[in-house]
Amino acid sequence: MPDEIDRISLTLPSSMIGRLDGIVDDWEYASRSEAIRDSLRDFFTAYEWDAGESIPHHGTIVVAHDHHVNGLADDLQTIQHEMTDIITSVQHIHLSHDACMETLIVNGAKREITELANRLRALSGVQQVKVMIVDE
Repeated sequence: MPDEIDRISLTLPSSMIGRLDGIVDDWEYASRSEAIRDSLRDFFTAYEWDAGESIPHHGTIVVAHDHHVNGLADDLQTIQHEMTDIITSVQHIHLSHDACMETLIVNGAKREITELANRLRALSGVQQVKVMIVDE
């Protein structure tokens, strides 16, 4: 957090304040201000994701898939090797006898991350793909 903090005023309907206070309590934020700062970080990340094709982004792509689909493991690995310029790490987890999950740590432009996610979604046996961007 920056050393210098500016104070602003925020006007909200009472129903939103009630919800905010409930979240502050449930998630054990130190204050409303800290919860709002946290929310603004997500807001800024969403804006940057929507606004910039070439801005570098950091995040994860989570892939859930059926372990028993013939050739899927090879297809996943081939795509990952083809996109090593944006994939910095991969973790493979066995969820059950039939289901696996892979978490790919990515760093790249929106178009590259989107291309990777779409290529993964298109594979037979992939059940779910989630992209989570967590820029600074």
